[in-house]
Parts: sequence; structure tokens; C-alpha cells
Amino acid sequence: MGIKYNWIYPNYDENFIKELESYSISKNIAKILNARNITDMTSVKKYFSDEYEEGYDPFLMHDMQKAVDRINEAIENEEKILVYGDYDADGITSTVLLVETLISMGANVSSYIPNRFEEGYGPNKEAFTKIIDSGITLIITVDNGIAGVEEVDLANELGCDVIVTDHHKIQDTIPNAYAIIHPEHPEGNYPFRKLAGVGVAFKLAHALLEIFPDFLLDLVAIGTIADMVSITDENRIFVKQGLELINEDPRIGLKMLLELSGIDTKIDEQTVGFYIAPKLNSIGRMDSAKLGLTFLMAEDPVTARALAEQIEQYNIERKQVTEDIVKDVISKIENSDTKQKNVIMVSGEYHEGVLGIVASNIVEKYQKPVFIMNEKEGVLKGSARSIFDFNIYVAMNKISDLFLAFGGHTLAAGFSFEKSNFEKIEEFLDNEFEEFKQNNDLKSNKNIDIVTSLEDISYQFLNSLEVLKPYGMDFEKPAVLIENAMVLNKAYFGSEKQYLRLTIADEVGNLDCITFKDSVTFDKVEKNDIIDLLCNIDKNNFNGRTKLQAHIIDINVKEFLFEDLRFINYDISNIDKNCLKLSKHKDDKDNNFYQYKDIDNLIDKEFEYIYLLDIPTSKEYLDKIINLKPKKVFLICEEKQVLSDVYLIDKNRLIKLFNLILSTNNKQINVAQQLDKLLTALKTNVDSLKIMIQIFKELELIKFVNNTIILNPNYKTVDLKKSSSFIRMEKIFEVENLLLKESIANINKILEV
Repeated sequence: MGIKYNWIYPNYDENFIKELESYSISKNIAKILNARNITDMTSVKKYFSDEYEEGYDPFLMHDMQKAVDRINEAIENEEKILVYGDYDADGITSTVLLVETLISMGANVSSYIPNRFEEGYGPNKEAFTKIIDSGITLIITVDNGIAGVEEVDLANELGCDVIVTDHHKIQDTIPNAYAIIHPEHPEGNYPFRKLAGVGVAFKLAHALLEIFPDFLLDLVAIGTIADMVSITDENRIFVKQGLELINEDPRIGLKMLLELSGIDTKIDEQTVGFYIAPKLNSIGRMDSAKLGLTFLMAEDPVTARALAEQIEQYNIERKQVTEDIVKDVISKIENSDTKQKNVIMVSGEYHEGVLGIVASNIVEKYQKPVFIMNEKEGVLKGSARSIFDFNIYVAMNKISDLFLAFGGHTLAAGFSFEKSNFEKIEEFLDNEFEEFKQNNDLKSNKNIDIVTSLEDISYQFLNSLEVLKPYGMDFEKPAVLIENAMVLNKAYFGSEKQYLRLTIADEVGNLDCITFKDSVTFDKVEKNDIIDLLCNIDKNNFNGRTKLQAHIIDINVKEFLFEDLRFINYDISNIDKNCLKLSKHKDDKDNNFYQYKDIDNLIDKEFEYIYLLDIPTSKEYLDKIINLKPKKVFLICEEKQVLSDVYLIDKNRLIKLFNLILSTNNKQINVAQQLDKLLTALKTNVDSLKIMIQIFKELELIKFVNNTIILNPNYKTVDLKKSSSFIRMEKIFEVENLLLKESIANINKILEV
């Protein structure tokens, strides 16, 4: 099991694997699909289809026909329509998508995105009142609205219809809107329930335009990836086709933004997730998100460039503000009793736009639920992040009367409460998490897709995985388990040494492994440890050079009985006097130096640590060492003379020598006269030949008289195991090969410890 997760090993259906291979799907890909419970060809084809599928009929969604009829009526009557969006990347792309759709239909349409800092998320009465007073008669919400019960009632009273398109959790009370388009509507039966807000807006656009608007899928791909919804089923189709569109014909603004980021390679889901989405999100975090609409709809290169530069600046500011707050929060935690509490709650004069990011950073560092808050006029408002599947929303709901407002899900929430309630909330949540810890395993499960060794990790292996893309929620990058690798080097990097890099190695190569989080979690991993590494395989492009690297998911440090001190010129004077030191020659019992031959006399002694200074003459001694039940056995194994390198003896050479004797006319060989010929034919040396002759004598195959080998005319077929010399050499060679040529992982495996 790993340090962070309980590992779930794959259980493959070999018949299904063979079936997939018959379709020219590689064995690795077949294993990964099978590990993800994909067990029939129909499901497999969904992941590899190159057809431009159009997803499900949009009119299967509840209220779709009603919404389309009302929008068409508004366009025909030249009513003013407003698209009411949200300030994150999903909300921005949803707004642009629907505005562009309505413009193409000739609608009189405008847009509105509430200000995060002044209005908060979703519909608000003041905004709705101003919008309707301006002459708007139809509001269409995108990526919000399902919780706007009172706001929709207000719009109805003021004579304005509201069409809600949303994907967030439906509460007990549903707004009395003209139409509600939601994949999880209780009266609906839409086949796929995990669309992003932009996906729902796209279904409305599809229904309005009466064609599959694939020209809008770039927006759908960005919003879907940014909102981290499931990349399966219909979302997979949208993201796959949307990424193709971005690569073929990117919007001018995106092109400028990517240029500023130095991205000149193919755009994939990782590019969107790490470069495009965070920068779109930074607009709403730092200022009004309206700039995002102008940016995505820009057609003039000069305007687009200026907007891209502004977004880039927002992102730089967002990073700096986040970094400053994280430092301040950590300082407050470390210099107070907060660190000892089960739940971390910290407040200050903080920028509200980045509190969720800060909370995530603090969760990673302290492995506890975290509440980060901005304090203003006696009210604390902020973001919560949880861990270990501790449902923070349910916990908060138990004391809902102490909050002014809150909302969220299992691992994340937003909230506000009066400062006077701080201690009550802190005490309750502290007790809740303590109870959770007592009753739950503080490790989540992590599924392994494929188990391999370091020698199998190659560019060919990585390239073979490309057919699985795009990756995302519910279809993540393959989790690859690399077994029994040695940590060659460990280093921290980053401005504050906050990131971790390991170099792992085996007999054939090495691999750099990095993590930009959890570096504290992996503190106990040390140089020379043998580990199993759970990771994603990727490429690192730096300074014009490309190399393979692993992104660390989790690590299991192997607890071996036999540990490696071979090949490093270990100084035995550093060994504690109380430890047992075994060798073939050194005898100093007062200092616990014993010879292997005396090991039977140690059965009543207890040694936690045993050091093997050189190699025993038989593997049987290793079994006796194990029976002493030490905590660790350290292999130094320094040999002045490796006998298997000196004595070139094996079954084939013995057979060849016997055939040479048989091939002579008188069945005799004078060794003195034929020595060079014998050594050349046998590819051996004099010392080895002497032992080979001794083996034949013990087996009564020959007599050796006056330097002459004489075949016994009455010889019989023999078993080499009946020669004590052969057995002795075989045992020596076996233990030497084991202790000098095998990896430490294999040594422990062979000895079954």
C-alpha cells in the first residue's frame, strides 16, 4: 500500500485482452481499458471512434422544446434577450457560446456576468431588477440559476421570463422558471447527466440552430475541461472534437494567449487545463469577468493581443496574491495552536478571489480540512476544502443556523458567517473530523491501471497511450505502477524548495520523477530506498530537450529484510559493536564477529541487525540467518575473489571434457602434453580443469595416473549431484550469483522474505 492511498490492483480478463489484441489494440491499452471496467467491444468503440458523432438529441432534455419556442418567439418579436452568466471559465465560455448563437439567429441579445466581490455567484435581486428595468423581457441563465428561487419569482412579478440552463446540484425547491434545462431534472430522463454548464448551453444552441454546431465546440472543450466534469460519454465527444477545432482554427484571442505562454505544440486537454482555463478563471478572480467575453469574441488581432496581455497580467497577479496569502496563512498556523486542531480555520484581510486556491494549498500541506476566510465588517466569508472524503458540506449543514450562507459538495464549499460564531463552528467541525478519523480509513482508494517495471517505460510505451486521449475526470491519465526501483537521488526544487524530484533506477536505466504537491507527504522516502512508484508518465520539454518523466501519484517504500550496502566501499568500522557481523574468515566473538560455520551456535542469541561482510559458501547459510529472526540483514558482500569468475565450470564443459576423452583412440589424455589444447577446447583455465578432473574421479568415471586421464571402461551414466566437489561449486556459484548479480528486490523475493 502507498503512503497516500490504498492501492487497488487490476484484475484482468485475459480472454477480453486477447479479443482486443485481435482488433490491433496493444496489450497495454487493452489492460488499461479492462482495468477501468470496460468489458465489451461496444464500450471500447466509444473511446476510439473517429466519427463526428453528434451526441444525444437535445430535445430529450426536459423543457428543451418549450425553451426553443420561447426564444424563437422573442427573436421574432424583437424582444431584448439577456444571457446571465458566471465568472469562471465554464460560465464565461457558456455565455459566449449562447450569445454567439443568438446573434447568428438575429436576436437582440446582451450579456451580464455578476461581479464576484460585489454580487457573488448566481442570480441576485438587485441585478435582475436593473436588467428588467432596462427593457429585458427574457433572461437565459447559463452555468447558474438552479438555486435562484426568489430571484426567478421576482423576475416573474416584473413581467420577465427566465429560462434556466444549469448543471449544478438541484435543491429541494426548484425555481418557477419558464423553462429549466438541466441534465438531472427530476422530471427529465436525459441519457447523460454530467454535462458542464457550457455543455448544457451547447445542447440549447444545437436545438435552436437545428444543426450540430461543431464550430462552437472549442468553447465547450475549454469549459468542460475547466470545470473538471466527467470526461466520459457525450463530454468525451465534445472535448475530442473541440480540441481538434482549437488546433485547426483557434480563436484569435486564444492564439495570442498561447503565444504569450510560449505554447507552440499541439493543444491538448493538458494545455487547456494548465494554461488556458486558469487564465480565464483569473479574470473573475481579480476583476470583472466581462473582459473574458470580449476576449473570446474578439476578431481584431490588435484588440485580442491587448486583452491577452491583460489576462496574462491578471494571472501573474493571481499567482502572487495566492503565494502571499499562503505564506501568511502558514505563518499564522505555525505560530499558534491552530496546527494542533483537527480543522484549520484562518482569517485575515485576504483577496476573496483566490481563497479556494489557498485552501487547497493548505490542505495539501497539513492534510486536514481547511477554512480560509476574508474578514470584513464582522463577517467572515471564504472557501473550505476537505480531504479523505470527509463531507464538508454535510458537516456544515448540521450547523446551518450558524452560517449566513453556504453551499458546496463533499470536498469544497463556500460560506459566510458572523465572526461571533467562529469558536462554535470551529469546535463543532473539530469534533466532527475527530469522529470521522476514528471511524474511517484516512486513505482513499486508488486504482492501478497497469503494473510494470522501469525497463518497460519508454517513448514507445508513452506514445502507445496517445490513443486513449483526452484524459480528465473519470478517465484520468493511466496510473502506472513501476515496481522495485531504487531511489538514486532525492532533491527539492522551486523558489522555496517546495517541490520534490526523485531519480529512480534499475539495472538498465533511470527516470526522473516529480511532484508539485505532497512533497511533505513523501519526506520519509530516502536515497537508496527500494520503492514501488505509482505515477503518470509524461514528457518534459526544457531548453529544447525532451525526456521522459513521471508525475508522482504515490509511493510505497519497500520494507525488505535484506538491505543493500553492496558496491559502495562500506566502512565496517561504522557498524555498531552489538550487531552481528558474519564472514568466512574474521573471528572476534567479543565484538560479535563470527564465521558462517559457527552460525548454528548463535541460535539462542538475539541480534536486531546482521551484516554479511562477504559471501557465504552456500545459500543454506542465508536460510539459517533468516531463522535468527533479525530486523534487518545488510549485504556488504565484499569479495576479493569471486569464485564463479575464477572457476569456469559447468555441466556443458564437463560433458565436453568427457567427449574429448571418449574421442581418443586409447581413451586416455596426457594432461601435461595436451594442456593448451584442452584449455582452448573447454574455454577454461588450469584451476578449473583440476576441479573438473576431481569431479570425474569422485564419479568413478576416470582414473588419474601420472598426469594422465584414463577412462574407466566400466563407467556408467552418472548424476553430477553425486560429486561432492560439483555440489560444493554449484552452491558457491548459486549464492554468489544471488548476492552479487541480483537486485535487492529480487534477492528478497527469491528468499521469500
